[in-house]
Amino acid sequence: MASVTVIGCVQADVLTSPVTDLPPAGGTLLTDRVSVRVGGAGANSALALAETGMEVRLIGCVGDDQLGRWMREELLPAGLADELLIADAGSSGLTVALESPQRDRTFLTYLGVNADWSAEMIPRDALDTENLLLCDYFVAPRLQGDVAQNLLATTRARGGRTFFDTAWDPGGFDVATRAQVGDVLRFVDVFLPNEAEACALAGVQPSAARAAARHLQKLSGGWIVVKLGARGCVASGPDRMELEIPAPVVEIVDSTGAGDAFNAGLIHALSDGAEWPEALTAATRFASAIIARPSDERYRVAVIDDISPE
Repeated sequence: MASVTVIGCVQADVLTSPVTDLPPAGGTLLTDRVSVRVGGAGANSALALAETGMEVRLIGCVGDDQLGRWMREELLPAGLADELLIADAGSSGLTVALESPQRDRTFLTYLGVNADWSAEMIPRDALDTENLLLCDYFVAPRLQGDVAQNLLATTRARGGRTFFDTAWDPGGFDVATRAQVGDVLRFVDVFLPNEAEACALAGVQPSAARAAARHLQKLSGGWIVVKLGARGCVASGPDRMELEIPAPVVEIVDSTGAGDAFNAGLIHALSDGAEWPEALTAATRFASAIIARPSDERYRVAVIDDISPE
């Protein structure tokens, strides 16, 4: 089995739909569906990678609170709880995802202990892996800039492949932030933004995914894979290679975490020796299968035996 280390946020996700508009001040909105599950790009990606059969290490931070204990219990059967840092002070992170068939999802995120999670809390041997996925860049403030560069460079120096996913920038992708991410991309083999993130980082018009991919590829030198949701993905790689892969048509039950599932499918396919067209096709199919499942049956991970909570 190929190895992969995921460094990213572990937090609770509260998903509710449909929420197209917020109610007026003092008002109430009744929704049809709500679910609560372990989330954050770190946990989502690790659970999806575990489903593929890869050897996964999840490095994240939770609070020493009821929410943190529940998340560890949920991750335990997949063997993903042991290396989570338990912060003595502070609360676990949480995101409320507002979904609607009439618009893209929006998120309300409380960072909690993720605000103070730092590189000193990450085991150095976690970077000695065949694949490193660094995600949740903009919601892990102390892992940004030079710190992210060092994490990625260390894995590269040890012969591993590096994957990077930023999430949305709450600060609005200003010039300084775009330059900072551009510096990080020099240490990234595969960058995995969604369409809105890629266009904002490249400073191009929204929906100009191809132009964004080409611009970011020049900064990175590696592969840029722009996720387009139900439209699949476009990718720009070395030697001016460009690919566009459509996604299969499925009935979407829960779209939150689709990009994380795509990342997992791509990492698995590349680690399994697939060429890029095949790997991108496998990733879109895997993500499409995940989002067609009910929220409470999200990941189909084999239970790891002989593991008990501390």
